[in-house]
Amino acid sequence: MRITQKHLFRQQADSLTAAYGRLFDVQQGLTTGRRLNKPSDDPASIRPALDVRAGRRRLEQVKKNADLATSELGTAEGILRNANDIVSRAREIAVAGASGTLNQGDRDAMAIEVDGLLRQMISLGNTRGLSGHLFAGGLTHTLPFEEIATQDGPVVVYRGDSSTSSVSLGDSLEVELNVPGSRIFGVGVRGTTRYGGVTGAAPGSGNDSARGTDRLTVAHFRTVLGDGGLGGVGDSASGLRPGASSAAQDTLLGEAGAWSLTLVDGSGTGASGTVSLGGGAAVSWTAADTDLAVTAPDGTVVHLDLSGVTAGFNGTVGAIGEGTLSIDGGLTTTPIDFTAANQLVVDTETGGSIFVDARGITTAGVDVLRFEGSYDLFAALIELRDSLKNVDADDTSTQLARVRETLEEFTAGQDRLLANLSSLGARLRLAETTRSRADELDLLLASNQASLEDIDFAEASIELSQAQLVLQAGVAISSRLAQLPSLTQLL
Repeated sequence: MRITQKHLFRQQADSLTAAYGRLFDVQQGLTTGRRLNKPSDDPASIRPALDVRAGRRRLEQVKKNADLATSELGTAEGILRNANDIVSRAREIAVAGASGTLNQGDRDAMAIEVDGLLRQMISLGNTRGLSGHLFAGGLTHTLPFEEIATQDGPVVVYRGDSSTSSVSLGDSLEVELNVPGSRIFGVGVRGTTRYGGVTGAAPGSGNDSARGTDRLTVAHFRTVLGDGGLGGVGDSASGLRPGASSAAQDTLLGEAGAWSLTLVDGSGTGASGTVSLGGGAAVSWTAADTDLAVTAPDGTVVHLDLSGVTAGFNGTVGAIGEGTLSIDGGLTTTPIDFTAANQLVVDTETGGSIFVDARGITTAGVDVLRFEGSYDLFAALIELRDSLKNVDADDTSTQLARVRETLEEFTAGQDRLLANLSSLGARLRLAETTRSRADELDLLLASNQASLEDIDFAEASIELSQAQLVLQAGVAISSRLAQLPSLTQLL
């Protein structure tokens, strides 16, 4: 092969370019601290290096998720501990308030403290975390617990939902970040509905959805006597009519056959006599009585107009009392069906409902309803406060019994709190452990990444010196080649 001067110059130029490139690569590695700045630096190390980088990115997300879980669950755990303290104090007050040695002034003072506990509990239930309201379920931007005023008194309603949110902690492991407030502060297993026994109403066979304590208002609407032939309300045979106060003040309720009046015209002319209701005491009357109150043995009252009694009438007159049912203080009413064993009554303020056996209703009044097992912690605190204040004007024994009954609800509520507290604690420990393990694994991967990508400064320094020597030698050789005479000069 013939070596020309042009070939020598080209070969030397290529060598200088390579020397400069090598020197540049070594200098870049020393400047950046990395030996893999482009795939060609070490093709065999690129794939492992990319895998390590991807692993570290996954670990970084796991650590972020674990930090979020630790924050949310840690906050929730603290809230539940505070709530548990409130319930413990409420139980102490209930025990003390049920004592017959206290006077009403003492119980009023206790009711004030319970109201403060209720405010604290609502505030705890509405606590916010990093992601929004902790106990609103999936509706994290909705205030979960709201106290609203109803016709039957204040109630606390849940505005959240029952859903949960989770984050991944890697390796198909997920942890729930929240507990819906309905699960923590909510109700247990619903029992029977207890009626106050005032009106004759009884529980139906349907599933009641109202919660805590409520009031069933059984109201009188109209009294119809006998055949209703006189103006649709009076009895054509006896001449007896409802009195002027009948619609507003009668408490008589029931379908045909439920009630009867015994009317005696002692004068024989319709001028005077006696009248009784349901076998009760006979009440004297005269033709001047247009609004006479007659009371049955159980306290049921009917008002009568005796100004038109048929002369010489002596006998019985049937009485029907039409009425309505309501559990929202009369805001909405349902006509009583005295044949119904399962009549639905809805509270339009809270959305709760009850099923009433109306067949035994005989008198108007207000039955206090207690929905066993349906008390959330807010309803239990409200019931304790109102029972201590005796807002329903119960006799002392009934009042103290209602105070004692709240203990069962607080016990059940505290059991739910502690169960959720245990669950939160387990999840919190999992998040903390995962974060610690992720840190350890990240350190290991960081070491692997450094061995694959980072430069060895001692080795690189030696290599830099070698590259500089190679370049210097190449430059010197190029300079000597440039001094050689050309072929034409030799010829």
